[in-house]
Amino acid sequence: MSRHKLLLVSYLFPPAGGIAVQRALSLAKYLPENGFEVHVLKAWNAAVPVMDESLLRHVPPSVRVHEAFAPELPFRFRHALWNFLGRNRKHGESSGAQTGTPAKKPWMQRAIQRVLCPEPEVLWAPFAIRKARDIIREFGIQTLMITAPPFSAFLVGNALKREFPHLQLISDFRDEWLDFYLNDIDFQGGEYTKKRASQMERETVELSDCIVAVTPSSLERIRRRYPDQPDDKFACVYNGFDPDTFQGFTRQPHGLPKVVVTHLGTAYKTASPRYYLDALDEMPEPMRSAIETRFIGRATDAELAILRSSKSPVDVIGFLPQAEALRRVEETDYLLLTMTNDISLPGKLFEYLAVGKPILALCSRGSETERILKLTQAGVTAEHTDRQAIQNMLAKAYESAMKGVPLCRGDRSEISKFERPRLAAQYGLLIQGLLERDRRPGREAAHQRTC
Repeated sequence: MSRHKLLLVSYLFPPAGGIAVQRALSLAKYLPENGFEVHVLKAWNAAVPVMDESLLRHVPPSVRVHEAFAPELPFRFRHALWNFLGRNRKHGESSGAQTGTPAKKPWMQRAIQRVLCPEPEVLWAPFAIRKARDIIREFGIQTLMITAPPFSAFLVGNALKREFPHLQLISDFRDEWLDFYLNDIDFQGGEYTKKRASQMERETVELSDCIVAVTPSSLERIRRRYPDQPDDKFACVYNGFDPDTFQGFTRQPHGLPKVVVTHLGTAYKTASPRYYLDALDEMPEPMRSAIETRFIGRATDAELAILRSSKSPVDVIGFLPQAEALRRVEETDYLLLTMTNDISLPGKLFEYLAVGKPILALCSRGSETERILKLTQAGVTAEHTDRQAIQNMLAKAYESAMKGVPLCRGDRSEISKFERPRLAAQYGLLIQGLLERDRRPGREAAHQRTC
């Protein structure tokens, strides 16, 4: 029996590191177990901030990994250039405020942003299209899956769908683009970029056979923008965690007369630690000095300044390969999570669930983060804008740790639903449902929605 042939296009893929590669990696790892011949197309020289060679061991030998050149500046140089232009922008804003005239971005920044619209990775698209075209023809690809961000990858899927109309095109939104991502990533700002992004998203939705989001709220936002599209085009498959990664994870004593709180992953505007640190800094000194907070992962310049200015004990460790980061987590008492956006779920939340350590979450009431934590009973939450509630949460966490009494006990039966082998199997059923739908007269059968 022949296996269904699928090409997964992901700009980010190991040995690139970080949470952004995990969805593509898990699909490549577990879809072969569900009857698929998987090919991956990634950027040969992706401009990524971190590398993690250890992730390559999760790629099965049966998966063919292809590469396409990306004519980009290295990440650190690109980051430095944009920060330089940003400083000029801030100077212009200050001057504008003094003269009473609207501030304008420097002409160079506007020009670069237009050329690299909607994002710098757009330079990869023509090279990826050329390479993907060869892969489709050589291997007889039947399903094309594009996972984003970077959202310019959707240009690849759209071009190939036009050229090969028989292809099933699945466009996978790991983040909600127009309402979330464009408002949270500095380079993505500006009316020109937003207009182009709206055009690209509409084109993507109209050309795709299936649009997949990672939370029900994100899916609803996307769905609401395109009421003319059929309901059976939209589906949800959560992110999750790979149980293989956490085999052998054990709890280790840290040996300190303190409570240790650890934050994994990138600290940026929407996942800012400032609310947590502001609340902690204003607690009585004996309590404040008894809580040590460790930050493992990257931090934007703005968030790094916040970490370094805190009055409380803070250890800025920086990025570590996944295996080393988990070893550090073995020694923590609590895991810290901040998500100020209601519709998004940080990828690290699922890794937190897998670890089983109590989660201290700062999030909005009714948000996706709060909903998952209530479902799994894996943590406690406080409004990120409610300093007193955060302090009360920290006081309870400290008291529980000192008494050796768990602050909460996760529901493993609910947590196990987010294991990536299960989610990949759901994705496999989704693709099979699309095949069956396409075989029926009028394509009237709705495929299975997985969230």
